[in-house]
Amino acid sequence: MIRCVKKMALQAGLCLMASVAAGQERTPPRERFPADLDRYIAQVLAAWQIPGIAIAVVRNDSTLVAKGYGVRELGKPGLVDENTVFDIASLSKSFTATAAAILVDRGRLRWDDPVRRYLPTLVLPSAELDSTTLRDFLGHRTGLDAANMMWALTAVDRAEVLRRVRYLSVVAPPRQQMVYSNVGYTVAGEAAAAAAGTTFETLLRDFVIKPLGLTSTTWSYEQAARMPNLAVSHATIAGRQQPIRRETQRGAIPGAGAVQSTASDLSRWMRLHLNNGVLDGTRVVSDSAMREMHTIQVPIATTPAMRAARLVEGSVVGYGMGWQIMDYRGHPMWWHTGNGDGQIAFMVLLPRDHLGVVVLVNTWSAPSVHAALINRILDTYLGYEPRDWAGEALARVPALVRAQDSAARAMVSMRSTAPPPLPLERYVGRYDQALFGPVFIRMSPAGLTWQMGAGQTADLEYHGDGAFFLRWRDPLYRESFGTHAQFATRGDTVTNVTVRINRDEFTAIKARGWPGTEMVVVSGDPFAPGPFVFRFRMPSGYWICPHTHPVDARIRVVSGVFVVGMGSTLDTSRVRALGPGRGAVLRAGRAHFEGTRHETVVEVSGTGPWGIRFVDPRYDPAAAGAVRCGA
Repeated sequence: MIRCVKKMALQAGLCLMASVAAGQERTPPRERFPADLDRYIAQVLAAWQIPGIAIAVVRNDSTLVAKGYGVRELGKPGLVDENTVFDIASLSKSFTATAAAILVDRGRLRWDDPVRRYLPTLVLPSAELDSTTLRDFLGHRTGLDAANMMWALTAVDRAEVLRRVRYLSVVAPPRQQMVYSNVGYTVAGEAAAAAAGTTFETLLRDFVIKPLGLTSTTWSYEQAARMPNLAVSHATIAGRQQPIRRETQRGAIPGAGAVQSTASDLSRWMRLHLNNGVLDGTRVVSDSAMREMHTIQVPIATTPAMRAARLVEGSVVGYGMGWQIMDYRGHPMWWHTGNGDGQIAFMVLLPRDHLGVVVLVNTWSAPSVHAALINRILDTYLGYEPRDWAGEALARVPALVRAQDSAARAMVSMRSTAPPPLPLERYVGRYDQALFGPVFIRMSPAGLTWQMGAGQTADLEYHGDGAFFLRWRDPLYRESFGTHAQFATRGDTVTNVTVRINRDEFTAIKARGWPGTEMVVVSGDPFAPGPFVFRFRMPSGYWICPHTHPVDARIRVVSGVFVVGMGSTLDTSRVRALGPGRGAVLRAGRAHFEGTRHETVVEVSGTGPWGIRFVDPRYDPAAAGAVRCGA
């Protein structure tokens, strides 16, 4: 049995085309669907032990074949056919871009409109990015980090994904290079929906899916669970390929992955794009809008090795809007892959040849088979000498499995019999990080647990040197995202934890607060050198007795009413009240006191290490037997 993890599927789906020289040209087949190609696909299904595959081929505005192979679910008799619904994941991006194109045609928006024109409450990471356009988000050229673990593991909803955009890192200059982003496509989809005065799901349904007659295509991820002819996802868990649960978080990023579809419906989708926006004689999208989608918006850097491996002969490689753009053996090509939990998809359009191919696979246990089948099908219809692309890819899998096994054995060998540096209860608490947090460390009968917000939970296993291994309780994530969390301590206190999950690395600061209050770190570590931002929530009528700080700090009231008085004696008659949006600077070493009217949240920023020293230590809420301020 072939084994696979998510990152293998991602790499293979996006990168594998096969590292062989182009074959000699031959005469294209006369048959609509050659019998030897049909047999080949069936043989690949058996050799790779794949549950089910669906394919479609279109040429010259005609569907040559739409067909299924195998079963929808291992161990059950239901067969895959041309109407079986597969998770096409990121192929959805072409649907989002097409919906935007239709709105452009109707004058509801423009490609180069700033998205904040339609999403005025959206906060981008810096004011310089406020002019970022719909084209920038659809072209993956904003320069903002992908941050996939933010939505995949935390159980945040769509509104929270949009709110957290403000915390994304800028990893590249805008409009200079592609930084692939599911969050970015969520922003683009929501901006387009706002321009249309509707929801994203309704936009897809009423402007794209229903008008095109895509009768078995979804406009929300949740829809498909109720459909009878549904391909079940599979993955290899503990060495055995098996059905897995459906994703739970796709609704948070609908612009990136809401659509599920069939080989039959996708044949119509390919015809629309190959025919420049016309389907069944009706123009759906203007020729100019189609050209914008199929034109490079941002270049993708290549290497000679990559170009040789993917048989790229031309000089132009980049991302359009919803499509990647390059060539295959010199034939201009628009393409995209999709990778949902337990399913993979690959769609290729060759506009000069009026040829389109889609391959849908309902398992992660065959990480590169969709690319291999695409190659074989393209070669057949282009008239090249057939190669056993899938056989060559299958021959490479054992090395990948050995590498995976070696990494798993290395992880097991790291288990430590020595105790952690601090008692387990010292690690318990809330750890804040604005983009990926909060992380909750809790005590269970078996030891410590780790939870990403209200989302995925892992058991923590000590591996030495302050590092704990995250053993996710979800079996799929256990196979895919096993990693270490490194806890930092200062004396007998845990201060923060750093973790890298897949491609996302972050440090979460352990929250500190007094009874009845809550401190949430937004960025940095207030108690270490460097810039910091944290928010502090206090109940109504709360007082903090006179104290000083070692560094200047700027406060801004987020909600409620915050009162500030100066001096080393509490005098509630001598205060200045600050409402939402107002602020002040508290100078280092100057004694002052603070209080609230109504429940209040303030944001505090500065350059650490920050701290607090009470004029009278009896009023320090963290001290044993502390006296309540104002009592």
